[in-house]
Order: sequence, then C-alpha cells, then structure tokens
Amino acid sequence: MQGLFQQILWISNNFLASLQHQLTKPNVMLLRFIAENIFSFKEATEFNLFPSSKTHSHDSHKITCDHAVVLRMTALYGANGAGKSNLVRCIGLLQGIVSKGVLSAISFPSDTRFFYDEACTGKPSALAIEYSVGDCVFYYHVEFDPNNIYMEELYQSGKTKDELIFKRLLDDAGAISVELSQKYTDTKVTSEYRDAIRRVQRLDMSMLNFMGQYYADSFPMITKAYRWFVDELCIVRPDAIFGIMPHLMDTNSDFSRMVNEKLPFFKTGIESLVSQREEMSLQEAKSVYKEESDLAKKTPGLPVLAVNRVTGETFNIVYEEEKLLKKTILPQHTMPDGQLQTTPFFLESDGTRRIIDYMPVLYYLLVRPDSVFIIDEMERSVHPILIKELMRTISESHRAKGQLIFSTHESCLLDLDIFRPDEIWFAQKDIDNSTKLYPLSDFNIHNTANIENGYLQGRYGGIPFLSNIKDLNW
Repeated sequence: MQGLFQQILWISNNFLASLQHQLTKPNVMLLRFIAENIFSFKEATEFNLFPSSKTHSHDSHKITCDHAVVLRMTALYGANGAGKSNLVRCIGLLQGIVSKGVLSAISFPSDTRFFYDEACTGKPSALAIEYSVGDCVFYYHVEFDPNNIYMEELYQSGKTKDELIFKRLLDDAGAISVELSQKYTDTKVTSEYRDAIRRVQRLDMSMLNFMGQYYADSFPMITKAYRWFVDELCIVRPDAIFGIMPHLMDTNSDFSRMVNEKLPFFKTGIESLVSQREEMSLQEAKSVYKEESDLAKKTPGLPVLAVNRVTGETFNIVYEEEKLLKKTILPQHTMPDGQLQTTPFFLESDGTRRIIDYMPVLYYLLVRPDSVFIIDEMERSVHPILIKELMRTISESHRAKGQLIFSTHESCLLDLDIFRPDEIWFAQKDIDNSTKLYPLSDFNIHNTANIENGYLQGRYGGIPFLSNIKDLNW
C-alpha cells in the first residue's frame, strides 16, 4: 500500500504545482503515442488524437497546437485483456523514465518485452511520444530494457521538417555517443556543454531528465520538453485518488465554489463539501504518516497525504504559519428537519468518492489552463448516467482546453452527441496476442447511427468473444 500512497502523493504535489501556473499558459496537448515490443504491443502501434477529415462535428473539440490540430477528448474501448490498460501503463512508464531519470528508480516487471514471440526477447522496448508545449511541438523517442537506455532522441517537430535537439546512442561496444543541436554549440562550446556531455554517460540515465533538471538555464528547449512530463501530464490509475482535495478546498475559493455548484447536480445526497482545519502535533502526524523526512521539511503550503488506516479517510498535513495543520473535507447532508449535518467522509459510497475525486479533473479541464489527464477505467464505481453527464459537461463546454484521455467499458458513452467518431478508439487482440488500436472513424459511420448498439453487436470490434454457453455445461 505504501507504493500507492507515494504514487498518490506524487500526483497530488505535481497537481498542486500545476495549479500555480498562469491562466495565460498556452496549449499543452498529447498528439500521438507509439509503443513497440512492450507489454501487449508487438509491432510499432500508434495511438493519436488527430482529427479525421471525415468528421465535422464538435468543432470546439479541436485545438490548434503550432502546426498541428489535436482533439481534446478520447475514449478507449476494448475487451478485458485487449490492451487498454497497457497503453496507459506505457505512457506512465515513459513518464517515469523522464521524471525519475534513472531506470533503477522504476518498478519494472521482470521483463516488459512482448512475451508471445521469441524474436522480441532480444530486442529493446521502444516508446515514442509527440506533444505540444505552447508554440513548440516535441517528438521524444527512447529504446530501453530494464537496465539500459540504448537510444534516446528529442526533436522539435515542424510542419515540413523536424529539427534534432539531441540524440544519445549506445553502440554495440558499450560506448555512448551524444549529438546536440547546433543551437547550443554554434557560437562556442561552453563549459556547461562540456560538463553536460561528460556526465550523460550512465547507461540507465535519461538525458532528457538530466539536462532538463540540472542544466535548465543552459538548455531551455530541453527543459521545456522535460517539464511537460513533470507538470502537465497526470495519469490516474483505477485505484488512485486525488489526495490533494482537502488542501485545494481550503486554499482555492474558485475550486471550492465549483465543487459545491457541481456536486448537487450528481444527486449523491451531498449538498456541499466543507473543509476543516485542525492543529496537530508532530507526534500525532508521525503516527499516521511515516515519512518523517517529509514532515520535517516544513515547506509552507506543500501538503503531504496521510490515510487513517482504520477508516480509510484521507487528509492533508500542511505547514502553515509555523503550525502543523490537519486538513479534511466533510460532506454535508440535509436531515429530515431540513438542517445541514456534516458526516464523516468514510461513510460515503465508493461511487460518491469517485465522483468527488473527479472534481479536480473537471475544474482543471473547464476552469484552469491546459493539462493532459489520462484516466484508466473512468467509469469505475460510478453509475452510467452520472459518468455520461460528466462527459457531456466536458464535451459541451466551449471554454475547456485541457485534454482528457480515458479507457472505459461503459457503452452508454458511445454517443455522437458527446464524442466525435475520431475520439472513440478500440483496442483489439490480434491472433498473435498483440494489441491493435484503431478509431471509430475508420468505419463508415452515418451521423444518425446508434453507435452503442453497433458496438455491442460486435460491428466495430473491441468486445469479448464468448464461447457458446452450452459448452460450459451450466
């Protein structure tokens, strides 16, 4: 469980840092992602968010990023075991390589390579991503196994030509060569340049992380590309929670107001959420949160997440005004006499908690500047009607600029009033057990077609194929 708490804390703290960006922040989008020889992806398999020329609905879903046009919503469907979660895992793994910097800091499975073909065992895995940061579009590609990075390259993508920023290559003799853009070397070879090239010789180290962190001023383009993975990309696993909620409710009046405007709409029985602040001693904090080093930092306004191991309730521990504060959120329900009564959060259902966990996502997509949210199993514990209305709210907002990518089994979301055909993707297992990805727009779809019925009838793939139930002798 401690690993999950650390994941939640990382998401929460990075989410808090992102909230401090200015409202004028330019577009931040994921354009496409490619996985090869990793998990269930055998050949190079691409997932992208480019609009189809055949689709003309929901123009507000299209966002211009430099020379590219990108969609801001995508739903990924597929049977259990088809590879939906593997796509999310791959994106999360790439984020981990860049944000943590060394492969030894990542919890790899015994082998990430495609299992069902012996020819794949002798090859490295490969991940590539194209994404935008303001007026720049970057393409990042890395080839690796759990111990070595064999190739790493970063380009600035252009409409007609891509420009190399850096390339780091491990040859068969075990030597590393580095090529860096002329922009950094055409005037003079600085001491920073020499020092950086000398120090990026570790076989398990990400050059993007190293240059972006430790040479931020010397190599601003690399830093810009690196910060996207740390500040803008947020991956939410099915069992993760936004532990930052109590601190956000307490410190961000806009967020608190939005939550209490939207929450009654979902008819969970909660009229509003209120934040509660209590002063606590360091000893009390240590009893519920074991990372004393975090508590000892006393960083003003930076919360840590703690969990009551008896009730499962989450709360934040924050240093403010030289005090150690415990922050919680309490639901308010209307009692039979008409009075509002606060109740413990742990009494709420899993579905209600999940809806509340999505409030930061909704706020960020509708109110705040751009960011990329990737959510695995979006509908988990949430009633179909509620999740559909949540998606409709995001779809119909003309202010929304953030990007939402999620996997789901919920067929009621297959609605062309909510999504464009090119915003609906399917994962399908091939005969060799590899995952194939393709959008609904690959099919000839009439704008009046019932997509949900067609999907459940197997017209587009991405559903389980069951044996004849008579063969099971039930």
